[in-house]
Amino acid sequence: MKSLLLASALLLTLAAPAAATTVSIETGPSGGVQLGRTSTVSGTVTDDAGAPLAGREVRLEVRRHPFAGVWIRRATTTTDAAGRYSFRPQLDRNHEVRVRLVATAPAADALSTVGNVFVLPAFNLTFAQRADGKIRVRQDYTVPADVLLTAPTRFYVGPCGFKAGKCTEKFAPLTAVARTTQLRPGRYRATAVVKIPKRFEGRFQYVSCFTYSKGSGMGDADALSCPKRRARVG
Repeated sequence: MKSLLLASALLLTLAAPAAATTVSIETGPSGGVQLGRTSTVSGTVTDDAGAPLAGREVRLEVRRHPFAGVWIRRATTTTDAAGRYSFRPQLDRNHEVRVRLVATAPAADALSTVGNVFVLPAFNLTFAQRADGKIRVRQDYTVPADVLLTAPTRFYVGPCGFKAGKCTEKFAPLTAVARTTQLRPGRYRATAVVKIPKRFEGRFQYVSCFTYSKGSGMGDADALSCPKRRARVG
């Protein structure tokens, strides 16, 4: 009798598999953020039936470009009543991210798929007027000290088409392609001098664009591109 009871208990144990858990993950903004701003990592934790798991501990884990190091715990939060979680990390370079649902023994932790967070160089675009009817446009970049920027900076300068107190022109032509020069570790600058035609009547618009620098780990290499002829302004 004792042997039969033990066998029945074993069968009951084998017939009760652990419930599956899903940890979804979304990252944003899709185009990345400038250095110094926060990204978003969010998602939902549900059981195998799709029901939300509320009040559960989840951890954000990150791995910095070039993604060869170990995963590092960045933050911890708890899912809300709908099973949702949200993190707003401020990262200094492109990172791989994942979210871990912390389980209680004997269950194992559950992991989301790996997402990507893109961080762009911080930049500041300015111009200075010159006496010869030209302007000097300048873009300054700030990046981590271990980042090298090699891609050029493109400047687009066009007429304003001033009407009712506003510029009406929607595009500006490519005017200059300038070298992006390192001033010191973490600081870069690109400069161009542009002649302003008289037909602009002293009013103009300008915008800049830069692409991905190979190996920099700053921005989405597959998404960063610049218009070849003209760029939208305003």
